[in-house]
Amino acid sequence: MPQSSVSLPEIGRSSYALVIQRRFTDKHELDSTTLRINSPHLLGVFREVVGSTYTTVASDFRSPFEMTSPFQMLMHYWDELEQYRDETEDNHVRQHLKLLFDFMDHELGPDRKSVTGMVLNGRINYTHSWVLFRPGGLVYASVMGHPWLLQCQKTAYEESTIKGPYIVVTCTYTDHDGALEGAAVHKFTIFQKEHFGAENPAFITDLPVYPRRFAGEAGTLEARLEERGRNFLARRTVCVQAYNGIAQYLKEPPELFYNPEMAEFDGVWLPFTESGRIILDRKTFHEDQYSNQVSIKAMTPDPLLCPPYEYGYSLSRKDWCRFLVDNMRDVEWKEGVWESLVLPTEHKLVLQALVTSHQYPDDARDQPELKGKGLIFLLHGSPGSGKTLTAETAAEGTRKALVSSSLGDLNRYDSPRAFEIRLKEVLSYATIWRAVVLLDEADVFLEARHSLGDSTTRNALVAVFLRELEYFSGIIFLTTNRLTTFDAAMKSRIHLALEYSLPNVETRRQIWMNLLSSMPTEGIDIEDIDDAVVNLLVEKLNGREISNTFSTARTIARSQNKRLNLEHIERVIRVRNDFERRLYHCV
Repeated sequence: MPQSSVSLPEIGRSSYALVIQRRFTDKHELDSTTLRINSPHLLGVFREVVGSTYTTVASDFRSPFEMTSPFQMLMHYWDELEQYRDETEDNHVRQHLKLLFDFMDHELGPDRKSVTGMVLNGRINYTHSWVLFRPGGLVYASVMGHPWLLQCQKTAYEESTIKGPYIVVTCTYTDHDGALEGAAVHKFTIFQKEHFGAENPAFITDLPVYPRRFAGEAGTLEARLEERGRNFLARRTVCVQAYNGIAQYLKEPPELFYNPEMAEFDGVWLPFTESGRIILDRKTFHEDQYSNQVSIKAMTPDPLLCPPYEYGYSLSRKDWCRFLVDNMRDVEWKEGVWESLVLPTEHKLVLQALVTSHQYPDDARDQPELKGKGLIFLLHGSPGSGKTLTAETAAEGTRKALVSSSLGDLNRYDSPRAFEIRLKEVLSYATIWRAVVLLDEADVFLEARHSLGDSTTRNALVAVFLRELEYFSGIIFLTTNRLTTFDAAMKSRIHLALEYSLPNVETRRQIWMNLLSSMPTEGIDIEDIDDAVVNLLVEKLNGREISNTFSTARTIARSQNKRLNLEHIERVIRVRNDFERRLYHCV
């Protein structure tokens, strides 16, 4: 086993089982050590022990190959090689393995002893943290408290001008991009200052990623994650889901903000609680969120390696978010919603017929070719008269998502250009998802345009709105509380306009009956609903006030661990009336 600081002739190098070559700097300091494996016996051992899982060594172990210090593969497979040496009955193999272990003891022995001592105590230092991550091995991470298994590929030490030294752990996992499924790459960064502080050993389980064997749950974790992975893969296409629990939204620096210290900052995922419906659509997500695009290498997906989260659109936050797969459920669409909608029979029949018969385009992304294919409703009348409920019923009755917005949402930057971009986005989403759009407080788009100077911005917004509406091929409801002068161009685009007034006694009775009758028997303690409704009709509440009162009363009943009774409802009404009286005297 020769050692040399100069290159040996190839014929000389190949005649030894092992060849060690050391390179020195001009100052005669050791720069690197290279080990060449020529022994066919050792090559056979590596084929059997290591196989093809060690991705950082470009060899199939069928011909001689070289490794350079720090000889990561030898450190990672020390135990397996040692076991093979102790169990083999082939004397030639045992002799060649002895040569290899003589080299390993000399080169790696002190480091191995140090690492073994730290790992036995559940710790590791920064310099030797690479030892934890064997290419091909499973590693464990956590997202929002939910476990994630990935396959380690390699590690590398890097340095940031801002945060200092760090180690990058490159892993693969199973993912999809809305069309293709297979292997994707995820990189974890472990900063020395943040997790180690100089060379102080850190607890292994405090690192953002660490080997599977330190995570516990032997025999149960894999089965649980495989089941979750199958659920993840089953939701590859666009679908509406019910969600309840913690989620994350991406907080990014403002577009016009720049700070050199944040040059490497891509944003941070912050938690929030979501309780409602979401839309999963990975393809559209990647089209909109360039920084979160994923490259997929097509191969058979492994459910075990699927992430615990999926990207989707929060209908409440009106933004793309990250949702936990375990918190998703298929939507249970309400039955009989059309029957519960309090609306004149003729109006309801026309509305239902138009909504249920509307055809969405097959290629929803080709908007310019679909001029005049949309369905536009105008709902106008006093607050609390049922306009929003009508749009909600149309969405629920046709089992579609409801994408709601308003002028404030669309024009948050007070710019016609920004307004156009946001409006295009909302209408495009709705068409792709075959959703129903609700645009609340649409007064500014409906009133006639004027040529006065202070109306220039409003006129620009209306022009943009009319143009985008012309190419919208979905269903949209526009609501307004007041309607004075009507823009002629807007009028020609509306398919059906419905006027709403404050509910009369019969309408209020029907609303109360619908709400109380919707309660399960075990959740309500009212013997005679008809008598209860008679008492409640004394209060002249509009539809929204009735709905809010009912919802608040249910919350009070749940907080008391009781069934809903008439007293709960009347208590909310008394509090409301007290507020109304105080407000009246303040005016």
